Amino acid sequence: MSAVAKPILLLFGLFLLTAENTSSAQTPTQAEALCKDAKTQREMNECLAAAYQKADEELNVFYSSLLKKIGALNFKKLQGAQRAWLKYRDANCEADSALYEGGSIQPAMRSGCLERVTRGRIAELHIIYDTGTR
Repeated sequence: MSAVAKPILLLFGLFLLTAENTSSAQTPTQAEALCKDAKTQREMNECLAAAYQKADEELNVFYSSLLKKIGALNFKKLQGAQRAWLKYRDANCEADSALYEGGSIQPAMRSGCLERVTRGRIAELHIIYDTGTR
C-alpha cells in the first residue's frame, strides 16, 4: 500500500465511524456495502455520491407517500418544514465539507454528510408519521 493511500483509507475509515455514530439510521453496512471496493479517492468520491443519491431517492419516495397518509392540510405544513430542512441540510453539509476545501476528499465528505443527514431525516419522518409520535 502506498504512502498516499494509507492516509486516504484512514480518513475514509474515520468517516465511516463518524457516520455510524451520528445517525441511528445509518448502519455500518450501508456505506461499506456500497464502497467496499473503492480503492482510490475518485472511486470513494463516486461511491459516496451514489450512496447519497440512493438516500435522497428513498427520502423522496417516502415523502411523496405521505400525501395520501396525512392529508393535504398536514402535507402543506410538512412541505414548509421540508423546505426549511433542505436549506439546513445543504448549508450544514457545505460548512462541514468546507473544512476540506481544495482537497480531493472534499466531495466525499460533502456526499457523506448529505447521506448521513438525509438518512437521519428519513428516520425522523418515520418516527413522526409511522407512529404519530416523536
